[in-house]
Amino acid sequence: MSIFLVGMMGSGKSSVGIKLSEILQKEFVDLDNKVERDFGRKVADIFYEFGEEKFRHLESVALEELCNCPNLIVATGGGILQREQNVSLLIHKKVYFLDGDPEKLYQRASKRKFNRPKMKDLSLKGFIELYNERRNLYSSVANVTINTDELRPIEIAKKIKQHESD
Repeated sequence: MSIFLVGMMGSGKSSVGIKLSEILQKEFVDLDNKVERDFGRKVADIFYEFGEEKFRHLESVALEELCNCPNLIVATGGGILQREQNVSLLIHKKVYFLDGDPEKLYQRASKRKFNRPKMKDLSLKGFIELYNERRNLYSSVANVTINTDELRPIEIAKKIKQHESD
């Protein structure tokens, strides 16, 4: 069964996904990278040239495709649950919510602002508001929530492996 990682920007979904795929010997797919490959443009370019709605549509199409593939580790985008159809897709899957203190998440996400269109003009206050809007959505689909504040990606991956073994 595939494992899906959800959470805010900066929660470590991609880093954890890579480590988890090594530990569990499953293929890793970063949903944003899949959208880029499928559409032939960078996420930031899709946002700026076609708008967020186009990106969210492409993201939903890619998620639906991955939901039909077995034995993957999938790092989703931070806004994946903004569309109800994506909530419906993930509600019956194995989902881990990588959570953390919003200030720490903001600091991490800010390090890669140029790759994150939503971070371009987002203040800490705006990030916290976005976090508060999304947190319940993440929780609603998650089987397990892991606080990532004091953990390295490999430690988080090992926690997930332990949950999978139980």
